[in-house]
Amino acid sequence: MPIENLNVKNVSLEQLLNTALKGKNLTYKIEDNIVYLSQASKQQDPVQASAKRQISGTVVDANGEALIGVNVSVKGTSTGAITDLEGKYTLTVNDPKAEIVFSYIGYKQQVLPAKESILNVTMSEDTQMISEVVVTALGIKREKKMLGYAVQEIKGDQLNQTGDPSVTSALQGKVAGLQMNTAGTGLGGSTKITIRGNSSLADNNQPLWIVDGVPFSDNNNSDATYYGGVDRGGSSVDINPEDIESISVLKGPNAAALYGSRAGNGVILVTTKKGSKKDGFGVRYSGNFTWSQVAETLEMQDRYGQGHIVTQDENKNPLSQYYAKYDPTDSSSWGPVLDGSMQKAWNGDTYAFSKYGNKLKDYFDTGFAQNHNVSVSNVTDKSHFRASFGSSNNKGVFPNEKLNRINLDLNAGMEMNKYLSMDGKISLSRTKAEDRPYFGTYGAIAQLMSIPNNIRLNDLKQYSTDGNAHVNWTGPTAGIRNPYYVLNQRHNSDERWRAFGYYGMKINFTDWLHLSAKYAFDYYRTRIEETNAGDGINGESSIKDITDDEMNREEQNFFESNAEIVLMGDKQLTDNFRLGFTVGGNFMYQNYESLNAGVRNMLDKGQWIFNAANMLNTAGETGHERATNSVFGSLQLSWKEYLSLDLTARNDWSSTLPKKNNSFFYPSANLSFVVSDFVRSLDKTLPNWLTFARYVCLPHK
Repeated sequence: MPIENLNVKNVSLEQLLNTALKGKNLTYKIEDNIVYLSQASKQQDPVQASAKRQISGTVVDANGEALIGVNVSVKGTSTGAITDLEGKYTLTVNDPKAEIVFSYIGYKQQVLPAKESILNVTMSEDTQMISEVVVTALGIKREKKMLGYAVQEIKGDQLNQTGDPSVTSALQGKVAGLQMNTAGTGLGGSTKITIRGNSSLADNNQPLWIVDGVPFSDNNNSDATYYGGVDRGGSSVDINPEDIESISVLKGPNAAALYGSRAGNGVILVTTKKGSKKDGFGVRYSGNFTWSQVAETLEMQDRYGQGHIVTQDENKNPLSQYYAKYDPTDSSSWGPVLDGSMQKAWNGDTYAFSKYGNKLKDYFDTGFAQNHNVSVSNVTDKSHFRASFGSSNNKGVFPNEKLNRINLDLNAGMEMNKYLSMDGKISLSRTKAEDRPYFGTYGAIAQLMSIPNNIRLNDLKQYSTDGNAHVNWTGPTAGIRNPYYVLNQRHNSDERWRAFGYYGMKINFTDWLHLSAKYAFDYYRTRIEETNAGDGINGESSIKDITDDEMNREEQNFFESNAEIVLMGDKQLTDNFRLGFTVGGNFMYQNYESLNAGVRNMLDKGQWIFNAANMLNTAGETGHERATNSVFGSLQLSWKEYLSLDLTARNDWSSTLPKKNNSFFYPSANLSFVVSDFVRSLDKTLPNWLTFARYVCLPHK
């Protein structure tokens, strides 16, 4: 069967063969740059016979200009390409039913079937993406491009992808410039958050948390030090990520000026869900299960075993040549080379002088977490209601470690008439942790790192016997502790009950001017208990003989209230000029108290009752009470949606300062100029490589 002549340019060999053989009942195969032709069945199309084929084309905008860097991918696969300087691309598909996805920042995504070998695409701008609206200070929604400071918004769905029970951990890696340092201290441990680095060498650099327009305390209850203690983390773990609609991170002092001095390090602005996205009644359930394991541990030497280097003879004269000596009670691993020879161990057993497992990894468990959330909502054109219940149960990788949380959230609002609307919220939570890992040199991890390579970890699980209160490879009076003794004889728990909420009303004078008033509160009570059966390293024959056992209890109560009234206006004065303003006042009251007591040498070992102790160890009380009166205001002037001036100011009067010097004032100003929109307003065309440009002028903090 003859094959006619073809005149083609800039096509691949596969494209040429597919065109030439179409309808000829022939198929082909390419191997080592040789084309093999063969007869095809009558039902077989040569294009389908060669499933692997190339698709190429050009991507342009609505003006016909080539788009550089467009992401072109085969849907559901990892196959993809990027358009070059001329907007051209080439990729290979294996499925005749494949779909090609074209995506580019600022343009609407397109999905097209891969039917043709040449696929040219014209992409249109996504005006919704370009004019993105975000929540800013005081809950004001503004167009992102017109802001003179950086704001990044994270949707609630993005936070819940991993099922992490902590909202701070869920933010990890999702916000540019947000630095998060998490100590390896178990479930719900402290996370140090800084936005664009530290602003102070001595003071707190943490941002302020605002939930639904109300300050939310993230106090840290850690007493961890180099020598010991427990890291109980921040109280932001009380927030259920499933109740979050979005989080806006306000970066820089200008973004936070309206919240006062404690927002100088930025603001994490949390907006919770108020109902279903569509009108009507809805019930929603979400749940997830997660298993976790320790991925990596510290790299430690595994060539040498228990013992030490001998540098002197029996008369303490220096040796001309040092040598390594095995000692079954030594705490270090700088003895002889692990050669597999039979040696008598610390517990009297004789076994091979070899490395036994990875002590750090073998000590940890497989963590497990389950989260369940149920919500009921009803939304009409005049009202909204949402009630949710959440349960989070977590077992950590540290043995015995648990963290459980229960959340109940109620949110409702109603538009009484066109002038008056009301809304309110109440959130209740209970967060309880048990056996958080101890920190520092007295913690189990530090003791694990001291175990020589040739000691079997399982031999240490019998941490106490009738003749020895504290079984240890270094002997009963040495300072090294058996990690399983620490695990089973030292316990801690902390439980926090929290109530958080607000009640607000809004009066609409006109379609551009309204007055809002809100009363909000945040209260929590934390109970902490620690029991320590004693070290047992003073030669005691049993745990009952230990006299340095102790118990400590602490109860903390925190309350903060905020009463606020704000007048807001937003008016389009002319076709080109827009004015927005905010004037308000706030009264903040805060009270904190802590009571603690400790006893030691319990009369009945293991019975942790205050009245059953021989000695009162410690007792104390701390606390503070403060109030702050504030007035604040802001002014936004914008011209043609590309030039914007923002002015803000706040003055606080603090009760903790002398009356003559208790006032402090902090203003801010920023100017935003969207260069790209300005150029377009002149009917000019931006270069192909430039789609958005903005210039911002800010004062120094």
